[in-house]
Amino acid sequence: MKKYGKEIYSLIPNRYPFMILHSLEVGNNCAEAEIVLKEDDWFFECHYPGNPILPLTLLLESMTQTFSATFLKAEETEDGSKFEIPVISSIGPLRMTKSAGPGDVIRIEAKLGSFKRGIAKGVCTAYINEDEKPIMEIEIVDALKSQMVKMQ
Repeated sequence: MKKYGKEIYSLIPNRYPFMILHSLEVGNNCAEAEIVLKEDDWFFECHYPGNPILPLTLLLESMTQTFSATFLKAEETEDGSKFEIPVISSIGPLRMTKSAGPGDVIRIEAKLGSFKRGIAKGVCTAYINEDEKPIMEIEIVDALKSQMVKMQ
């Protein structure tokens, strides 16, 4: 079932202003998200005046958020929050082929390859508008500290 806006808060722990996903749908070991870029988005005012483009860091953050939805489960944690916060262990290789600005729609696809001992590995791909050629693809490894095996 596709979630929109603040409904997404039931699927991932991230919040505005760094959660800029418009929609998020979680499947079996996969997730798909969409970012709808508007002229009045807060980051366009400073990045860059007269030539607004989506900051790479926000696209990367949105991709990691989409990926975390493939393995996070909503449940009460020790500190009373709904989610354990995943820690990014590695991202790479990183290559961006095109930038996005106001009026563009970015589709993010995340695929979970494996989830063992609190370590999630997978791939995220971002597309702009209806183009089937990716603007960015990353391999990602996330970790849940509570499930990681203690190294001696």
